[in-house]
Amino acid sequence: MIHYLKITNFGPIKDEVVLDFEVGEVGESEAYEVEMPDGRRLLKLGYIYGANASGKTTVLKAFDFLRKLLLKPKSDKALELDFDPFLFRDSPYTIPSDFELSFYVQDVRYIYNLKFNKQGVLHEKIVYYQTAKPTELFTRITAPEKRLAKIDFGSRIRVPARERDLLEANTLHNNTVIGAYARTNVDIAELEKLNLWFNQYLLGMISASQDLTHLTTSYFDHNPLIGKWISTFLHKADNQISKVNISDYDINVPYEDPLVDLNPKVISQGSFPMETVVRPDKGTGKGELKYYGGGSIQRKIDFIHKLNNQDYTLPIQSESNGTKRYFGLGGALYEIIHNPHMLCIDELETSLHPDLMKHFLQVFLLNSTNSQLLITTHNVSLLENQDFIRKDALWFSEKNNDGAMNLYSASDFDSSVLRKDASIINAYRVGKLGAKPNLGSPFLTEG
Repeated sequence: MIHYLKITNFGPIKDEVVLDFEVGEVGESEAYEVEMPDGRRLLKLGYIYGANASGKTTVLKAFDFLRKLLLKPKSDKALELDFDPFLFRDSPYTIPSDFELSFYVQDVRYIYNLKFNKQGVLHEKIVYYQTAKPTELFTRITAPEKRLAKIDFGSRIRVPARERDLLEANTLHNNTVIGAYARTNVDIAELEKLNLWFNQYLLGMISASQDLTHLTTSYFDHNPLIGKWISTFLHKADNQISKVNISDYDINVPYEDPLVDLNPKVISQGSFPMETVVRPDKGTGKGELKYYGGGSIQRKIDFIHKLNNQDYTLPIQSESNGTKRYFGLGGALYEIIHNPHMLCIDELETSLHPDLMKHFLQVFLLNSTNSQLLITTHNVSLLENQDFIRKDALWFSEKNNDGAMNLYSASDFDSSVLRKDASIINAYRVGKLGAKPNLGSPFLTEG
């Protein structure tokens, strides 16, 4: 699980901000908490509130950027890293950026330090704690002129010289050591364990506009039990939906689609690429037909509606945006409940009723074990129920006067601002907690 991520000089983040999952309150809902072997308790869920352009999505992007840097190494050393530092200052690209990630793998706590700029990785180091004192796994330094990596393993790590030299040769200046290890034919047990964990645990980021239909559909290839689970899940969104049918689709057989998409687009966003495929509909002559990929075959998705004891079948294209969104999110929710993952979702409330969004979070909290979910949201109705939302899980983002982002937790406020039994939503609405847009008068002036 993730303990914390410290971020410096990344997008609108200038000085160090910390997103910390460590429990900060006593006596709150235990559904939020997981206890680590060393006694530290971590939160499974975190919320970030803030005005538009306050930088809250940047925290999610930092997790996703780190995931890609570790798991998807660049093969061309001429390519720059895909980020911008804090730009509202002189010579911004000369100042390096820093991440520090604290996390647990197989009951052991690790701390990963990373220093980088647009050109590549400057320095990285991993230590771990089997005792109270840290043990060094490796340190990597990139020579500034020739941009060659030098890797030194800790005294307790036994790596043959040939393996180390081969790994060094493949660690391009714009790669991390973990990323280079993944595509190098060497066997280093300590790196293998971390590579497998990062691949499994970090799922990436779901954007507000992302179509997740293909993601949920793909799970039907691997687990026949998910159909009943998704059908029950969708019934909460629309109680007239009794079942979802996903069947193989033969592209040679015409399919009458009542809502033909005449201007389809292929979308690829975030870490969950949308693979919407289009073809001419030879049977109906109605233009182009949209269908979804689910593995190596195409899928036809139908929703069964029960009205007055009679079943009616509608294709997914006929459903509301909210129902389609909830279907797409269902696959992600199923995955983080049944397997340990860290998932970031930007503006979870998109197309969802507030009660439905809360239900989504409750299902996650009450049924997951070692997964974590970090969301951004504008849904203030969640703040009404203090039995549901925790102060130490609640974060706010706000822009300072110099354009830099500030990130802080509701648990940072003392009793003079936010008493233990005070209404969080009232404090937020009147501006005591900040992180609200400053709109001013609705009257427009000319000139």
